[in-house]
Amino acid sequence: MQNVILHLDMDSFFASVEQQANPKLAGKPVGIIKDEGRNCIIAASREAKRLGIKTGTATYEAKKICPNIFLVPADFDKYFSVTKRFIEICSRFSPDLEVFSIDELFLDVTRVVRDFREIRNVRDVCNKIKETIKKELGEYITCSIGISYNRLLAKLASDIKKPNGIFEITKENRDEVLFSAKLTDLCGLGPRLEKRLLNMGITNFKTLREMPLENLQIVFGPFWSVELKRMSYGEDDSLLKRVGEIPKAKSVSRTFTLYKNTTDKEEIRGVLRNLCEEAAFKAREMGMRGREVGVSIRGELWSCLPAGRQVGSGSGMGSGGGERSGDYGHRNLKYYIDNGGEFFEIIWKLFEEMKWPGSVRFLGVWLSLLKPVKETNLSIFKEDYKKETLDRAMDSVNKKFGELTVYPAILLKGGMIKSEVNGFLGDKAYRFGK
Repeated sequence: MQNVILHLDMDSFFASVEQQANPKLAGKPVGIIKDEGRNCIIAASREAKRLGIKTGTATYEAKKICPNIFLVPADFDKYFSVTKRFIEICSRFSPDLEVFSIDELFLDVTRVVRDFREIRNVRDVCNKIKETIKKELGEYITCSIGISYNRLLAKLASDIKKPNGIFEITKENRDEVLFSAKLTDLCGLGPRLEKRLLNMGITNFKTLREMPLENLQIVFGPFWSVELKRMSYGEDDSLLKRVGEIPKAKSVSRTFTLYKNTTDKEEIRGVLRNLCEEAAFKAREMGMRGREVGVSIRGELWSCLPAGRQVGSGSGMGSGGGERSGDYGHRNLKYYIDNGGEFFEIIWKLFEEMKWPGSVRFLGVWLSLLKPVKETNLSIFKEDYKKETLDRAMDSVNKKFGELTVYPAILLKGGMIKSEVNGFLGDKAYRFGK
């Protein structure tokens, strides 16, 4: 029997959770914004999407389209709480589960369909999952389900009957579906690869399949040429990564986009201190310490990725000229850290070494080259022991009574940035693999 893989994708997830929590929003156009004062919609309800409002739409544009749209600040704790309940529901149907992002997961139901007599086929499983979600999470929270014999095609299938649909890609209809799909509809094939394919005259998976491998190798090299060719046939032999099998994180990070551009060093200092505190807390929660620290900056000339040269190892290099779109710097230490204050001191030195020439809009920090605390050397200094004792006491209070119940006073200068769940769950090793 071939594998039976489901991809479950929650429909308009953030907005649906808000509509379920607040009956006044039910059936209304809703746009989720990051916070009060933000001017970009990060998620939209079904009703808003039908009007042409989607993720990335500016709030002023959304109001032009629909003056009565409800703009709701995101509540990531609420969304992640529903995510965990969604995961628990799906785990009842099969232990072979992979959390892919905050609103989607893969479920291998091969054994379920094979071994349970009361379940006649895979669609019975899908309908039972949908019934359970409606009963336990609410009628406004629905999911679209893709069915296939591998992860790649199951994910493609879940987008075909949105919202709240079920679609199956079999070996019989595979080519029909693939040849009618856009190149970027397939997970793993992004805009950059698409652009290079289009430059070769490859506009869909049919022309990609027909392109000789030798021609692809000239442009994409030995690895991606083979991967692209396999994608054109919908081939995928990757295995699901169960929640309990998520590898320990190699780094922890935190980013934040300011509400407006600023050149105020005290504000920048406060935000960076906030971010360092949160990243260090994550490391302590995982029982890890790191010895590489880094900071990234973006300014008015917005860039999707940090650009510019690298600053590190105490080089003190700066640069003149106009405002850069982005920059980053890092430093490797000879010892391991997990204390927010110590982390911040190094980050601030790196920031000053960059000699950033203009205003700042985005800041990020990371702590990497992580190692379990039990494998690092103990400090012989009394001051370090005091820091560790204080960190443990603060963590204990905050976990019991809520985030930021106690905190270093300097955090007040950064506007008290609370932690949030990343939509792609890039920190799933922290969330699930502690």
